[in-house]
Parts: sequence; C-alpha cells; structure tokens
Amino acid sequence: MNFYSIRVRIKRMTETMFLRLSLLTFSLFFSMLKLSAAPIVTPLDRVHWLYQGDSFNCRLSTRVDNFGGISLAQKAGYALEITPDSVLYQNDIVTYRLGRSAAPWSRKSLPESQWFHGFQQVSKQTKLQEKQSKKSQVTTGVTELLQALQQGVWGHINLVFADKQQVHLVLPAVSRGTSFEQFYACLTELAPYSYEQVRDRNFYFDANEYLLSEQQQEQMKLTARYLDMAGDISKLLIDGHSDSSGSMAENLRLSQQRADDLYTHLLEAGVSPELIEVRSHGDRYPLADNSTAKGRQQNRRVNLRIIRQKVN
Repeated sequence: MNFYSIRVRIKRMTETMFLRLSLLTFSLFFSMLKLSAAPIVTPLDRVHWLYQGDSFNCRLSTRVDNFGGISLAQKAGYALEITPDSVLYQNDIVTYRLGRSAAPWSRKSLPESQWFHGFQQVSKQTKLQEKQSKKSQVTTGVTELLQALQQGVWGHINLVFADKQQVHLVLPAVSRGTSFEQFYACLTELAPYSYEQVRDRNFYFDANEYLLSEQQQEQMKLTARYLDMAGDISKLLIDGHSDSSGSMAENLRLSQQRADDLYTHLLEAGVSPELIEVRSHGDRYPLADNSTAKGRQQNRRVNLRIIRQKVN
C-alpha cells in the first residue's frame, strides 16, 4: 500500500468518525429538547397548595418537582398573574401559554392538554411605578386556569425562556383543602388600588370646567375605600391648577374650584377632613407649555398626593 492510499484511507476514516460524532451530537441535542418540553408532573402525594393573603396581596402557590415554585397571585390594582420561582431557569420568559386537561385517574398517560390561547409574547417594557419583573408577567389565561383547577381539572403551563429552553409544567388539582376558597375570598375583598397607583395622581379638566367627571367621581370612591383599608395614611394633599388662558385672578379661582370639587367628593365618600389639605395655585406651576393646546390640557389639573405615616 503506497503513501497516497494510506492518506486517502485515513481521510475517509476521519470523515466517517466526524459524521458519526455529528449524528450522535445531534441525537443528544434532540433528546435534550424533547426532555425539556416533556410534561413535568409532581407525584400526587407531594402536591400541596398554600394560600397567603391580606387586603393588598393574594397568593396561591405550589411546588413543581425539577422546577421550583409556581404562584397564582394578584396585587391590589393589578391583574391576576402567574409568578414562576425557579433556581433552574433564570432567564426571562419570552413566550408562554396556559391550558388544561382531564385528570388522568383511569389512564396510563397524561391526557393531551387543551390550550386556552396560542403562545403569548411577554412584554419587555413595564411602567416604572409597577416595578414588576418580566418573569412575572404571565397574565393571559390565568383566570381560566384558576377556574379549571377549582373544578378539579389539571392545569398546564408552557414557558419558553430567552435561552430557548422550554418547560411544560403540570399542576394537579389535588390536595387543595380550603386554599382555593380562601384565595377566591381574598380576591373578592382585595383593595382597589396599590399605594404605588394612588400616591401621586393628576385629574385633568376641560377648559373652564371644574367638576369631576363621572369616571373621576368613581375613582374618588375607590380612593376612599383604599384609604380605609390602608389605615396608615397621615395626609392627603390636594393641589388645584389651571392653564394660563385667563387672568391671574380667574385662574386662581378656577384652580380652587377644581380642588374643592375633588375635596367634596372625598368627604362624601367618607374620608376624614382632618386628613386633607387643599391648596390652589392658578397657573403658577405648569407641567407643560401653555402655548400649545396639548400643554394647556396637561396644566388644567388637580394633583392628589397620599402621604403614609412614617415608620420608626
């Protein structure tokens, strides 16, 4: 056998080995993908639902083997959501879907899941005041999932993470005890707002108007309910403002009328007058440029600030 033949043979052997290694690598990778998307079900004897709640937060949680914690939670003023808490999956959730399936009591395998919606995109932007993690913004279909679990139907959660990992979690509707009833009761009695939502708000008015709209009047009732439930409020500051369209005296009067109307509705809703301080400023503190219609609209406002008691 000459030198050229040996070189050809070695090349062919190398190519064959590389092809086999490539196929093996692909097979292992495909198996890992299948494994990551396979349903994860906690053994029924280890399933436990826990309720925690108060006037501003309601939470129903359970543990899922090989994943971590899953909570159905609602904060006052926000939507019902699912909050994953996993040490194994640290990346942000990109898309998700929620579903249900019949309990597999008489079957050897898990029934096929029925998804409430297609894959939902997780928003990458949140309002700064909400201070919510992107990982907790699983909201579409959560109400349906909760109803299914309450009815004894098993829940399904399919999460896709930024690193392409995918998990399919199964929530057996067992060992519920009174947790679900307590959670539903908490949702019913939840405060209408969180402190972040009410601590500093503007209520806007049309030109020369000083009476609250019906929607704003309803917001005053809900604000009064929040204040009653919070129990830790030391002061309410009401500041009336106007644009610069009228004279100084007219603007001051109009800003006072706007502040007084908001004050009156809070009193009618049961808020103690001792908590409230009312001030009027006319056009002295504009938020925007009074030379434009849009700017004047932003300046015709009453600002309501809620101050909490200082904790020593």
